[in-house]
Amino acid sequence: MTAPRPFFLPALGLVVLFAALGPALGGAVFIPLAMLLEGQTQAAAHIGWIAGLIGHAFALIPAYILGFLPAALAGLAFALYDAWAPAGAPRALGAALIGAVFAHGLYLWLMWAGAAVGGWITYDFGESVGDVVYDWTSGEVDAALYHALIASGAISAFACASVAGLIGLTTRG
Repeated sequence: MTAPRPFFLPALGLVVLFAALGPALGGAVFIPLAMLLEGQTQAAAHIGWIAGLIGHAFALIPAYILGFLPAALAGLAFALYDAWAPAGAPRALGAALIGAVFAHGLYLWLMWAGAAVGGWITYDFGESVGDVVYDWTSGEVDAALYHALIASGAISAFACASVAGLIGLTTRG
């Protein structure tokens, strides 16, 4: 009889892998997806692809600020899924679902924070300025950014799980 495989160190490795790689991959995928989805709604026709590509390099900073904790938690959830799921279960697809769920949680938090900032702006600067902020964060643009965020969370978690599988980082026995 063999000793059971340790859980803590491989789980810690998965958390570190997801936290280090996830926000970079999510940020790299988010901007092209957001521009593609917003371009289809004609809301970003004035932005331009050149400005988006220049901003792409700077997007990694907020991607790590906003995405570090959700990516680390997605890594922990994936470690638990990896240890719990049967041997034949698809690991990378499970990670994509986990990444999408955590991206949705990040979206809900951002909407709460945006509503708080919008209320503060309305209170301090007047209702007309608050209406501008509300118009900027609602409607078709908001829906396009939501779909881009969910897709980038799923894609980055899928890629992180694929890398973990390639290097043999697993919590299952």
